[in-house]
Amino acid sequence: MFIIPAERGIDWRRAPVVTAAIIVLCSLVYFGWQWDDDQRLQRAAEFYMDAGLPELEYPNYLSYLHQHGRGEQAAQIEELWEADHRYLVVLSILQDLQFAAEMARTDSRFWGEDIYHQWRAARDQVNAMVAELSAVKLGLTPAQSRPITYLSYQFLHGDSLHLIGNMVMLALTGVAVEAAIGSTYFLLSYLFCGLCAGLVFSLFNWQGYLPLVGASGAISGVMGMYAALYGLRRIRFFYSLVFYFGYFTAPALVMLPVWLLWEVINAVWGGNDGIAYSAHAGGLLAGGLGMLVGRRYLVQVEEDYLDQAPDEEEEYRRTLDDFLKQLAAFQFDAAERKLQQLEARYPDHNQVLEQRYLLLKLRPAAPQFHAYAHQLLARPVSEPAAMHMLLDVYSDYQRFNRDHPLPAATLLKLMLNFCQIAAWDTVQGMVKEAQQRRLRDPMLVKVLRLLSRGMSDQGERALGRQFGDMADNLEQSLQTT
Repeated sequence: MFIIPAERGIDWRRAPVVTAAIIVLCSLVYFGWQWDDDQRLQRAAEFYMDAGLPELEYPNYLSYLHQHGRGEQAAQIEELWEADHRYLVVLSILQDLQFAAEMARTDSRFWGEDIYHQWRAARDQVNAMVAELSAVKLGLTPAQSRPITYLSYQFLHGDSLHLIGNMVMLALTGVAVEAAIGSTYFLLSYLFCGLCAGLVFSLFNWQGYLPLVGASGAISGVMGMYAALYGLRRIRFFYSLVFYFGYFTAPALVMLPVWLLWEVINAVWGGNDGIAYSAHAGGLLAGGLGMLVGRRYLVQVEEDYLDQAPDEEEEYRRTLDDFLKQLAAFQFDAAERKLQQLEARYPDHNQVLEQRYLLLKLRPAAPQFHAYAHQLLARPVSEPAAMHMLLDVYSDYQRFNRDHPLPAATLLKLMLNFCQIAAWDTVQGMVKEAQQRRLRDPMLVKVLRLLSRGMSDQGERALGRQFGDMADNLEQSLQTT
């Protein structure tokens, strides 16, 4: 289940400075420091194997897993070991900080005098290398109880998807809360919610060695603040349940217990999926209760400001909501009428254009679908939002255009658009298609040069030189013909 508020956009009179700063900081931390964690872990694993530690610790690791009720994982480790996938076994051992802590408490009576000192020296060095991993160094590990990590863990993330998901949620909720309470109070409230989320996580995992990382606890607090801030005002929410999605309106405060109940249910019965539901619940409670108690001191705007929705017209939102409801109920004729109303009033709105494409896609064999897709993809656009919409449509239409290839001019125009929004993976695929179609056009030279620069900026210098050479060769060929 996924429910988020979709009511307010950015009010530039009260720019979300702190929200933007947190997003930038988390991104810099991840891509500037955490990005090297894989290499750090690899170096530790290689040293661990070269020191001969797998053969010494593997039997102890299996025994440790069984003693802690992790028999299923022990069976998987045994299968990997017997299949000679030793490296995967080593990664599992190194990332199990509780096992490392238990091994640190052993002595010569456990290992025997002949190998203890050699094992201890090698294991200490491995532990020092593992300690340089971002999650271990500055993640919140309850069993270690380091105060600084209650702050630092909020700016770390497990992977790029974890980062992107959290930053999107922060952008959707943070801009409205920051506009209402001001940047200073928002920053203090955000950090407070993250601290409470960490405390609740530690309370429920008091002796745990699994580090907590991520901004989701603090962001849950922002969502709780959002619900308490708008109170009984009816707010528009977007929801997604498996393949079913749409919009609904409800009093904002009603969502606070709904969100909290969802986190509690998952924390108790959700299984071991690596998500810190207890931290989410702690953040929600801190944000919601904190806003309810301190609302009169925190809110910096008049009450009527909260009644405004500056990002979309009410009629547009209502008509789009009706269209999506009809579509979800498979009432296609009614959905068509609603979409026609939207097209008549908002002919150039990106979401309306994309919804027409999605509606026609329900009949992918119909000529109208392909004609509209070609027409939509050929639209001249200049705004990044429109380019991203075309990227979504193009990526989706790739499944259907084998018998309906795009005109060369459209393909080249899209390539330039996608270069502007740095969709380099898509552009590379389009370059391959252009080569297969033997396209020779000065615009393709420009695309190749932009792609070369983009790859080089991402650190793919060899690939950047390759596309640069392709641009030079094509340009020279065009000049000689």
